[in-house]
Amino acid sequence: MLKFKFLGANGSCQDADCGNTSILFTDGAGSLCIDLACNISSVVDADIDAVLLTHEHIDHIYALPSLLHQLWLTGRTRPLTIYLPAGLDPFVNGMIDLFSIRSKKNIFAIVLSHEEQFTVGGMHFQTFKTDHTPISVGVIVEEGGRKLVYTGDSRPIPAAPEFMSGAQVLIHEASGLESNEQTLIQKGHSSAADAGRLAAALGAGQLYLCHLPRGTAAKQALLSEARSLFPAAHLPGILTEYTL
Repeated sequence: MLKFKFLGANGSCQDADCGNTSILFTDGAGSLCIDLACNISSVVDADIDAVLLTHEHIDHIYALPSLLHQLWLTGRTRPLTIYLPAGLDPFVNGMIDLFSIRSKKNIFAIVLSHEEQFTVGGMHFQTFKTDHTPISVGVIVEEGGRKLVYTGDSRPIPAAPEFMSGAQVLIHEASGLESNEQTLIQKGHSSAADAGRLAAALGAGQLYLCHLPRGTAAKQALLSEARSLFPAAHLPGILTEYTL
């Protein structure tokens, strides 16, 4: 059974109770975390099998050295695979080498992979190109006939792509309101209205908003905008386990 947990749901700026967006996936047979920012203890406790990094921006990758260090301190011996888009290697290797992670005594193997399709436990992951940076990706997660789409950071997706069809859950960024659409697009992001429209076009069952701005009032305004187009929109509970 596919389970997912938001370790954070904000964009670049954190709130005291909500860090940057990262999502932990488990199915009882394996676990993977998409992006690494806050609440790394949950990733360590999950005895993570793999990590997927979506792009090079700091709010998505800054906690990688800390995760590797904590896994080493807690006695990990088996390899850790880090899936990443081609072009992200210099950032990842630079952070690992800055803290001399690979020189730690008895450090486990750290494997970088550019595979676009792979399996962890019973979960199948497939990345797809997004319109955010030249290397950024989103992710499709499938397990036991269930399907979840995470758009990652992206400009608006104008129509429901065929490869997203059948998704019961859509996780979509909501970096601002539609009234600020042009500024969002210039920065490579989407609005809450964009999220609602895509969820409706896909016929999804649930929509979770992420990459949110700081502040309760700002988040509630985004939720209201998304729900005007797709009533089953939600702000994710941080460290709440959801089951698909």
